[in-house]
Amino acid sequence: MPPFTSVESAYQLHFYLCFKTYSLKPLLKEDLVQGIVSEVCERERYHLLESQLRPDYVKLLLSLKPNQAVSRVVQMLKGNVAREYGLRSPTGLSSENARRLWAKGYFAVTSGKVNLDSARAYVENQAPHHGYKGEWSQRLRFRNEQFKSPAFDIAHCLAILNYHVVLATQDRVSLFDEVIAGKLFPYMLKVGDKHNFAIDRVTFMPDHVHLLLQAIPSVSIEQCALALMNNTQQWMVKHYSGTLKQTTAWDVWRPSFYAGSVGRYSTAQVKRFLAGR
Repeated sequence: MPPFTSVESAYQLHFYLCFKTYSLKPLLKEDLVQGIVSEVCERERYHLLESQLRPDYVKLLLSLKPNQAVSRVVQMLKGNVAREYGLRSPTGLSSENARRLWAKGYFAVTSGKVNLDSARAYVENQAPHHGYKGEWSQRLRFRNEQFKSPAFDIAHCLAILNYHVVLATQDRVSLFDEVIAGKLFPYMLKVGDKHNFAIDRVTFMPDHVHLLLQAIPSVSIEQCALALMNNTQQWMVKHYSGTLKQTTAWDVWRPSFYAGSVGRYSTAQVKRFLAGR
């Protein structure tokens, strides 16, 4: 079957970013940096939810689109601010004996409407929520015992980017049972390993699947979703073509997904922290 190359999405993706000046020198002027950050966000279509600007650091709460990778967003913000800073304040660095404006790296974590613990409980309770009970229904869910957070060690960067993803089957037909789910779990872990995301836990329903995963900053959640959809589609064609023939759901998935960011703290908590409330 032809792979999915573009899909629609419903999403709520919030990211708390922090980057500091070189050697924590007091280089930044709030009004100057605020103007540059606002210009970049408007041009690149980042939604700035809250900010905290100090002479030695910038903290931002952003809402992004599924195809926007965090590392690229940070690169755009730091690069544009550094360039405009040099043009508008040509003696700023030399006056503080600074080699450059920014220190290497950045800090990035996700937040969301609910915190990570609530999201984990929600994913794990999908079977009883939909009325599936009994010992067999336990085999519809999977917890990756090897998962640890942060899942990735990245030089000069601490990034903990957690996502709740929901995929629905083509025409919402019932494709999955506890047998197929049990065989798909280890395969999905391999897909994550190949595409730079780590699966925390998964729950299958007959016509949809919930996942919690953590990805590296250079991979967008849209890339993660497409990797899951395309690879599991081919796996189903290879191993369960009879089921697909019977249901005529050869695409396996609807060409859409839901993605929500989650973290240790909710977006409301992060926003209050940055606003000083």
